[in-house]
Amino acid sequence: MELKVHNGHPKNTLNKMKYFKQDNAYSRAKYKVNKIKRFYNHLSAYIIVNAFIFGIKIVRNLNDGETFSEAFFDIKSYRIWLFWGIGLAFHAFAVFGTDYFFGSNWEENKIKGFMEEDNHNIKSNNKYHEEL
Repeated sequence: MELKVHNGHPKNTLNKMKYFKQDNAYSRAKYKVNKIKRFYNHLSAYIIVNAFIFGIKIVRNLNDGETFSEAFFDIKSYRIWLFWGIGLAFHAFAVFGTDYFFGSNWEENKIKGFMEEDNHNIKSNNKYHEEL
């Protein structure tokens, strides 16, 4: 069976649906990639702009007579980092979702890790008591 193409699209109905599904999957994948790209651009801007502002504030505080540690640990210098960081965290959750950070296996893996740690501690305690 020969597939006839009209204006870049297949004429056969089944092939049209297949083409639509492939095109739709490509569009969804491209949309997700663009969301991730925008997040990384946001993250880059966050780091560059805040580092610049932080540097300016430190220099200003040093010029006002503060020591470096006073200028560096001035809580006012961290406000922008904090509030913009909250917005960046919401952006990350919107892009990657909570499964990225606390995926479906996260809870199960934590439980297994704690159980293995407890078993190791019990074996260590038993070994210690046997030596006595």
